[in-house]
Amino acid sequence: MLRDGTVFDDEHLPNEIVGRNRHMNEVTDALAPVEDGFRAENCFLFGPSGAGKTTVARAAVRELRREVLDLPTAYVNCWADYTRNGVLERIAKELVGAAVRQNAPIRELTETIQAGLTGPAVVILDEVDQISDSKVLYDLHTIHGVAWICIANREIDLLADLDDRIRSRVSVGYSVNFDRYDETTVTEILHRRAREGLDPSAVERSVLKRIAQLAEGDARTAITALRVAARKATSEGLSTIPVRFVESSLVDAKDEVRRKTISKLNPHQRSLFRVLERDGPLIQKHLYEKYREEHADPISLRALRKSHLPKMEHYNLITSSRDNRGRKYRVVPVDSAELTPLEDGE
Repeated sequence: MLRDGTVFDDEHLPNEIVGRNRHMNEVTDALAPVEDGFRAENCFLFGPSGAGKTTVARAAVRELRREVLDLPTAYVNCWADYTRNGVLERIAKELVGAAVRQNAPIRELTETIQAGLTGPAVVILDEVDQISDSKVLYDLHTIHGVAWICIANREIDLLADLDDRIRSRVSVGYSVNFDRYDETTVTEILHRRAREGLDPSAVERSVLKRIAQLAEGDARTAITALRVAARKATSEGLSTIPVRFVESSLVDAKDEVRRKTISKLNPHQRSLFRVLERDGPLIQKHLYEKYREEHADPISLRALRKSHLPKMEHYNLITSSRDNRGRKYRVVPVDSAELTPLEDGE
């Protein structure tokens, strides 16, 4: 049944982008000056997980490279490269092919990047709110010709720790806000993935619609669920995916997405998650005390409260509530996902 499993991978970039024409137009407008040899406008993409931000960014750069064949570009996954040095080292390697020494001074890194450029360049910073020091945006701002597409969940988590002088310089540019997909759009996304990756007639549109309904606008979870359902059907020797597989496939898909997210946590977030798994729920003060015992090089409570804890809440790994002792955190149970029951006749 599965003809091409890569179609369902997070890294797959479809030929056509569904339901994001306005967003694509805004990003391509920001990049348009490169076609005339000028620096692009910086661009910020904000919105929830699974809303197509990374897909739009990569597709816009793909379109630009069809017009400017020798355009230097770089993609930085800020889950993996989350320090100021790490981001600049990755950009130096991908953008200009430079071999840089580990933990080189910031100035040396920016000068290396600048020396390797002969014209405009574009950098995608994915999950940029994971970066431990957002001053890296100012570092990039100082490199002539480099523009960025920053992808984050919320603007406040990205720019909150910058002083006003730096914020006024790096925040200039296009700001593109993404809402969750509607059910019709997710259904169409699934239809196109099924057409590319599954055997003909492997899944009826009513099944795709049911997956879209339960995914609640999260295309990543919906696509994963379709792949899971196809494998379930194959294991039972079926040639089509029955609707009875949908709910269990959604549960499995959410668990898979959750495990992938946990695997990408940076060391501070991983320590927080371990503490809450072991000792939670905990009020913020006690969570920080146990985190300091867990992590060899702990950061301040303010830094955790500003970015790390909100990021983990956004990805539904932890949740918080307030009582008379303060804010309390706990791990979201794996089986907490609530699925809408099938109605009669479905």
